[in-house]
Amino acid sequence: MIRHNDPTSLGAKAELAFEDACRNVIERARLSNTKIVICRDDKVVKLTPDEAAQELEVNLAKRQDKLLES
Repeated sequence: MIRHNDPTSLGAKAELAFEDACRNVIERARLSNTKIVICRDDKVVKLTPDEAAQELEVNLAKRQDKLLES
C-alpha cells in the first residue's frame, strides 16, 4: 500500500480510508454470501469476495511498486 512521507497528510488518510472501505465491503460480501459488483472497462463485473480480495492486493502492490520507482 502507498504510504506518504507524512502519515497525517490528507492524501495518506484518504488512501487508508479507501483501503479500509474496500476490505469492509469484501468482508460484508463474505458474510452475506454475495458477489461484489464493479465496473471495469465500461463493463459490469461480478467478483466473489476472494477474487475481490486478490484483486485489491494485486492493485495495492502495483501502486506500491510505482511509488518505490519514483
